[in-house]
Amino acid sequence: MEGTMPRNLSNGFVFKDERSGHWRAAINWQDEDGRQRRMTRSTPVACYPDRVSRKTGKVTRDNRGKGAAEDFLREWRDEEVRKDEELSGTVSCETPVYRYVLDYIDLKESTGNILASTADGYRWYAKHLLGTELGKTPVGQVTARQIQEFERDMVQDGYGGNTVSHTHVLLKTAFIRARKLGDIPSNPFDLVDAPKRPTKPINSLDTQSVRQLNQTLGSVADPFSTAVLLALMTGMRQGEICALRWQDVDRVSRKIRVSHALTRASGTFALSTPKTRSSARTIPYGDELARVLEARARAMHGERESMGLDWDEGLFVVGNAVNGAWKSPMALGQEWRAFVRVAKLVGSQGEAPRFHDLRHTFATMAIGSGVDVKTVSAILGHSNAAMTLNVYADALADSKKVSMDLMGRIMSAGLS
Repeated sequence: MEGTMPRNLSNGFVFKDERSGHWRAAINWQDEDGRQRRMTRSTPVACYPDRVSRKTGKVTRDNRGKGAAEDFLREWRDEEVRKDEELSGTVSCETPVYRYVLDYIDLKESTGNILASTADGYRWYAKHLLGTELGKTPVGQVTARQIQEFERDMVQDGYGGNTVSHTHVLLKTAFIRARKLGDIPSNPFDLVDAPKRPTKPINSLDTQSVRQLNQTLGSVADPFSTAVLLALMTGMRQGEICALRWQDVDRVSRKIRVSHALTRASGTFALSTPKTRSSARTIPYGDELARVLEARARAMHGERESMGLDWDEGLFVVGNAVNGAWKSPMALGQEWRAFVRVAKLVGSQGEAPRFHDLRHTFATMAIGSGVDVKTVSAILGHSNAAMTLNVYADALADSKKVSMDLMGRIMSAGLS
């Protein structure tokens, strides 16, 4: 530190130093020349390696000692802040909001609380702070009026309601942490109403469109048709389908275990565990999907036998049978868009359906057929039934009407 200027210290973060076997603390700041600086310090808290399942490859993070290491980090940071205050007289958190939020995202990613793909998304929302008054304002000096003006300017600049809403949530979460750490005396976001997130109607397929889709599909044994029917019959996400391996398909009990997904970070796809606990789930399936999966398995067996290769349960269901490569979700999306153009498919909103709309189709038809919302929520991997209710409210309303018409006929039996 030069002169008496205080450093704009970040909140910092802790990470495992496997060489020493201890958690290590790190704090970032920017010097007067604009260069990024970092100082690290070993904590006395032992760390333990993450556990990897030999059977599934699933990574279970071992965060024992993390809380104690973060306590050490806070005490160390407070000590550094006090040193700066004694030299400069500064008594408030001077880290600019943009830098503070980036440090918060780095912390979440480094501790395994969010996936790399999620961190990339957060950083994209954080970039909206660049060049703004709010982004340049020290965290300890932010006012509710500044936040309202920032979000108003985003709307005037043409950003959609979802973008404004997601940015608001990210910033508010970072400020909640700042309040817990004592970096700010109160949270200005408590005085700001969250912007309303527009709800876009579900563009699902109706029964006639599903029949048209099935008639246009080629052999159900090919990777594309198998992926489409998996989405349509289970509601699985695109990345989950591309990451599905035969070892996760119990063809005897007819159950699919969703244990991995392909997620995109820094321009490339990587195999990862589901982003939430509810996303890791088991989905039962019936006769029709059983026939599809059996046909796909026979086709892959045949391809491998023709090449003199033994069967491997680690193969991806919609991947390459010979070299074992997965199918990219991006490639699957491109194939789907081409298929939609050929089949001339149109969703309920008069638009060409996305691959993700197959998931919506499964959910709306399940609810419309009387499957209870809690069951649909569990199959989809939603965190709770309330989320399912919010997304598929229209389908639930139709289901209720059908149920009440049925109850009316039952209860009116014998009336003249």
